[in-house]
Amino acid sequence: MMNAKERVVKNSFLYVFSSILMKGFGFLLMPIYTFFLTPEDYGTINLLNGFINVMVFIVALSLYAAIIRFYVDYKKDHRKLKRFHGSVFSFILISGTVFLTLSLLFRSLLQTLFFDNMTFFPLVFIALLSITFLAIHTMHYNVLMAMQNGPKAVTVNIIFFLAQASMNIVFIAVFNLGAMGIMLVQLILNVIYFAFVIFDLKKYDLIEFCLDYKILKEVLKYSVPILPHNLSTRIASLISNIFLNSSNSLALVGIYSVSLQFGTLIDTIQVAVNKAFKPWFFEMLGDQSESNKNEIVNLTKVLLVCYSIIYMIIGLFSQDVILLLINDQYVTAWTIIPIFVFGFSIKSLYYFYVNILFYYKEASKKIFIATITGSLSNIFLAAILIPLYGMYGGAISFAVSKVITVIIVVMITKKYPFDGYKVYDMVKVILTSMLFLLLGLIFSYSKYDTVFNISNFLYKFFILAVYLVLSYIWYKPLIKSFLTIAWIKNNLRNKSE
Repeated sequence: MMNAKERVVKNSFLYVFSSILMKGFGFLLMPIYTFFLTPEDYGTINLLNGFINVMVFIVALSLYAAIIRFYVDYKKDHRKLKRFHGSVFSFILISGTVFLTLSLLFRSLLQTLFFDNMTFFPLVFIALLSITFLAIHTMHYNVLMAMQNGPKAVTVNIIFFLAQASMNIVFIAVFNLGAMGIMLVQLILNVIYFAFVIFDLKKYDLIEFCLDYKILKEVLKYSVPILPHNLSTRIASLISNIFLNSSNSLALVGIYSVSLQFGTLIDTIQVAVNKAFKPWFFEMLGDQSESNKNEIVNLTKVLLVCYSIIYMIIGLFSQDVILLLINDQYVTAWTIIPIFVFGFSIKSLYYFYVNILFYYKEASKKIFIATITGSLSNIFLAAILIPLYGMYGGAISFAVSKVITVIIVVMITKKYPFDGYKVYDMVKVILTSMLFLLLGLIFSYSKYDTVFNISNFLYKFFILAVYLVLSYIWYKPLIKSFLTIAWIKNNLRNKSE
């Protein structure tokens, strides 16, 4: 029988592995999607999905967070647990139905605000229909996570993803349905999944269809205050796409979205690593001895150096990937990827510092200050810069908002007892890699912006090699010191056991 610690480790590995696998597989499918989809199609899909991702949280009022939190309270009372699941399920259905009805009644206003250059029927209507079914899908996934049933959650998720990817290819390559095909696949599969959710929850006696107002009142008190934090970054991203569409075109939204895909590769890796780093960080912070503090700082610097190599690889060679593998209509997408790389590199500091706030319970309530301020600054800057500079304005707004978010988080952490991190030392690692990145892209921007050139490719490879050698020289003592401490601690632990 697997104990609690083993289950946490196993589930953590499964979630990290599946998220990286699906992100990587989705990235590999990009050449296929961009071959069969025009930039207008790609822009349409990303704008609609951005809207769906925001509205799913609004329709459910962030009850997903409550599912994981309240499972701990209700799991010993099986009937109350069933009524809890049933009440959340029923609430989402009612809320989704009300939202769809209001959307149809005010469709002209909705189209003017969000969907300029799109036809409401059937395209936008299909997206609106998907929202409730996707919300139920997300609810079910959180139920499985709350029960720590990682293998089932990951298996179901991967099967759904593979089915969606396969059907997407059929609908756009065989039936030639473009953006309509992608949105139809999403609706069809989520309707099927909706039926599976009912079957699965009933089979394992996990739901009683009801609307328990006492339970709902309790969980909504918990979930609604979390809503602004959950929505902040999603709304900022959606509004950037809306500004790009209204001031330029859906095609530019598509090109911008391709660029962002490369940037989010960095974030996927950072999020995955942080899932493993955070529990270790909390354990080390529990005893703030000088040796523990040094170990935290050293590992953080080692991770930053590793991240910086990833920044360099994506920033330098995304141009070559786009030029060689992606449709020529998207060729300019690479030019804003370095800006996104800078934004996500700054965000790496956020993950390290925000862990301090998550450790101190009273501090965790202040995290929303940074995320909401950052998102509002993103929206404000996007409103000014996108009409002037198009997708470059959107990318700059994103990067600046990450700087603002990190500054606020760092300022908040100063009120809590951990002084190991030095912002200057961490920023120095990032800025050094960015300097080498700019050096490597000189000829890409000046001479070979739309054509692949082997000499330019080799030059970028040389710059990367120089950075790797220098990083090894600069950080060799740090890496050896960290590995030595880890080895000693491991030996001592083994002897004590």
